[in-house]
This record gives sequence, C-alpha cells and structure tokens, in this order.
Amino acid sequence: MFVSLRLGLLVRVLLVAAAVAGVLVLALSAGSQIGASQSGDRGSPTGSVLAKNAPAGTNYRVMGTDGAGLNVRACPDADCVKVGWVEEGDRFVADCWQRGAVVGGNPMWLNGSVDGRSGFAAGHYLRPDTGVGAPACADPVRLTE
Repeated sequence: MFVSLRLGLLVRVLLVAAAVAGVLVLALSAGSQIGASQSGDRGSPTGSVLAKNAPAGTNYRVMGTDGAGLNVRACPDADCVKVGWVEEGDRFVADCWQRGAVVGGNPMWLNGSVDGRSGFAAGHYLRPDTGVGAPACADPVRLTE
C-alpha cells in the first residue's frame, strides 16, 4: 500500500511538471514570434509593427513668436529655404524630430507638413497639445557645411 501511494504521488508530480513545462513552452514561443514580427527592416517605418500602428502625427501649437508666426524650412536650419509658414497659435502636425541648428538654446527641429509641403520647424517655438511629443526621425536629414 505504501508503494502504491508513493507511485500515485509521483504520477501527480510528473503531471504537474509536464503541465508547467507546456505552459512555459507556449509562453516562450509566443514571445519569440512577437520579437520576430517586430525585428523587420528597422530603417524603414513600414517594416516596424510600431510604425504601422503609430498615429499620423503629433499636434503642436506655435507659441513664443510674439505674433510673427513660424517659418517652416526645407532642412533643420534657419538658413535653409523657407517652404511654408504657420501663424502664432496655429497647429503644426509633426511626424518626427531631429537635431539641427540651435534656436533659442534648443537644437530640436520638428518635421511635418504645411500646405502639402514637407519641412522643418524650430522646436523652440512649438508646444505639444498633449504631454507626448513626436518620435525621433528614423532617417534624419544631414546638414552640409
């Protein structure tokens, strides 16, 4: 009788261990599939699951220009060609940000579009509508000297 009790206990322990191992295998295989789907072409926003689910842009308000408005430039520098303009208090929708020429102590420039033209606006004069800002640009524009 003692032997049959020990054998029953052993069978139960083995069944529990097999169940735990099965759950771990399922959890680990699901985690590796998620990692594989997110490890696509990181240089291309379309290769990333996060980029596909990202919002179209981040809303900013133009502030601190003393009513002069904000120029939108072809590159992140005040010497670049002007491609647009946003009035003080109006919205600028930014897709991403990158470092550029320092304006008012701030090197951040936001890339977005105005009237169908893509360009950069100095971050010093932009405030996000929410607490979350735009992500960094995946392929920043290089400035030549």
